[in-house]
Amino acid sequence: MIEIGRLVVKTAGRDAGKKGVIIDILDDKFVLVDGEVRRRKVNVLHLEPLAQVLDIKKNASHEEIKKSLDEIGLKKRETKPKQKTHKPKKKRKTPEQLKVQKEEKRKLRDIFMPKKKVKGEKTDLEKAVEHKDEHAEHKPEPDKEHAHERREEKGEHSKEHEEAPKEHKEVPKEKKAEKKKPAQKKKSK
Repeated sequence: MIEIGRLVVKTAGRDAGKKGVIIDILDDKFVLVDGEVRRRKVNVLHLEPLAQVLDIKKNASHEEIKKSLDEIGLKKRETKPKQKTHKPKKKRKTPEQLKVQKEEKRKLRDIFMPKKKVKGEKTDLEKAVEHKDEHAEHKPEPDKEHAHERREEKGEHSKEHEEAPKEHKEVPKEKKAEKKKPAQKKKSK
């Protein structure tokens, strides 16, 4: 039943349900199959032989199998070999290139990092604060008496003028020491 040229259906694997032709008998358990399935070694138990037998030589080429399958009305699986792509290898940088790279990093660091403060010099932030203070000094201060009158007109009175400050009772030092002692005992436990 298993012979070269026998049409078979593959029952297991990725190509299950597809038809192929036995090209070569490798041993009692394995055969070489090609056709709608991928050309490969297949276990005989994973094949279902059909009644048709094609006139094919042992180890026939893809073209010969394709012609014989076209006569029956089956399409052969066609695969295109992938072209190898050349992956460029990384080259190590020369000492000159490393020096240039370090200089570029230093320049960028100098631009973005704040400069260290030198004795006697002020940082940009301190200069900006002084500049704001100078402009603030030139503005005239509003008259306090008039501001108080404006608040009275609006009905806004400060609470400081209405309420007198409360007197605080001072706790003698002896009582403070008594309060601390129980807390210290709890910590020691």
